[in-house]
Amino acid sequence: MSTPADEGLFASIQQTFAVGWAPVAILIMATAGFALLYAGLVRKKNVAHTVIMLNIGWTLAFVMYFLIGFPIAYYTTNPVFGLPSIAPTVANPLPAALSSTGAYGIPASPFGYGDLALWFKMAMFAITAIAIIPGATAERDKLWGWVIASAVVVGFLYPVIEHWVWGGGWLSQIGFIDYAGSGVVHLTGGMFALTAAFIIGPRLGKFGGKNKEPRAFFGHSLPLSTIGAWLLVFGWFGFNVGSSVANSPETINVELAWVAVTTAMAMAGGLFGAAVTSRGHALTSMAGLLAGAVAICSGAAMMHPLFAFITGIIAGLIMTFVQGLLEVKLHIDDPAVCVPVHAACGVWGLIATGLFGTAFLGGHPIYATTTIEAWLTQIGIQAVGALSIIAWAGGTGLILFWTINKAGLLRARKDAELFGLDIADHKTYAYPEDMMDKDFP
Repeated sequence: MSTPADEGLFASIQQTFAVGWAPVAILIMATAGFALLYAGLVRKKNVAHTVIMLNIGWTLAFVMYFLIGFPIAYYTTNPVFGLPSIAPTVANPLPAALSSTGAYGIPASPFGYGDLALWFKMAMFAITAIAIIPGATAERDKLWGWVIASAVVVGFLYPVIEHWVWGGGWLSQIGFIDYAGSGVVHLTGGMFALTAAFIIGPRLGKFGGKNKEPRAFFGHSLPLSTIGAWLLVFGWFGFNVGSSVANSPETINVELAWVAVTTAMAMAGGLFGAAVTSRGHALTSMAGLLAGAVAICSGAAMMHPLFAFITGIIAGLIMTFVQGLLEVKLHIDDPAVCVPVHAACGVWGLIATGLFGTAFLGGHPIYATTTIEAWLTQIGIQAVGALSIIAWAGGTGLILFWTINKAGLLRARKDAELFGLDIADHKTYAYPEDMMDKDFP
């Protein structure tokens, strides 16, 4: 039988976990990782612009998530979409373990959440979802159009999907599983990235000739992108290990080791699969590492570690195939491989959760499905969830970016794009020693 002292100790651990490790790993390492990854994948003339897009994009979105995004996701009981009963986010500092009853003279949370702790953790997921988007529009986008888009996505569009899955909405009610965001974060962000890349169009000179054959635009720094990818991997353990709901000590004890191992296994599989299909291409291999990480987010607490490795391998294969499909057949320019990594492998991760998250394949002894009927049903539910996220993010993304483009805020001027967005838009160079001999007309 637990004592008040035991409950207070667990609440302290829970608060440290929710506000400490998970958000810090995601905010610092993942944001830095995205900035370095994207910066290395663009040409020297656009590095500063690419970095500032990542640095500025989350700021207004952060406030929007506090004002309205989090309440839409968690303060409504409508299973699809409803106005929140409370806004902005309740300023309740208690951890979840004490929020339903209140403590230290602080009243209980109206919804029983550790509101500020949960907001901080989930805000990290929200800004990660939007950090995916500018990689697909790199080298030809405008800063303030992006700031507006990120605020709209995090304030109004992303929270709808978050509510469906994590806020008690209709997908959670039918049994949809997305442990750490293959669908909510990565598929959502990837679909917004796809719609943005489609609306903005390719970089000047990317596709040439009568058949629009893709031309290689080499990023300026392989080491920078590699470091960025590994920083993202560090942040991923904030995502996946940090996604334990930590409702009780038992939850932590049965989840964390399993989740840590499956996450690492899928990353290894993704890197290996992409390396094989690209004949050892360094950047493609690093993209495979991230593809495996995306794919395991949904089923990290369910599938056996060996099937996590297989999930990663397949993610690496899917990533390389979809990247070729986008460029060669669809003529969509995605400089940072955001759509193949996040959208395509997000879909695969959701399906793999149902496919491999079963006791027949050595899945988690508590969480895995245990009957043929439950296994087949779960696969179907996962497919329904994936299609629903695609429809919402794809449809609203097209409307949002079409509107911003019509307002003249999405794509940079032709002369600015040709000369470089660093000097044209920001009056600076990332590498001044290489650029000072050039005259800006």
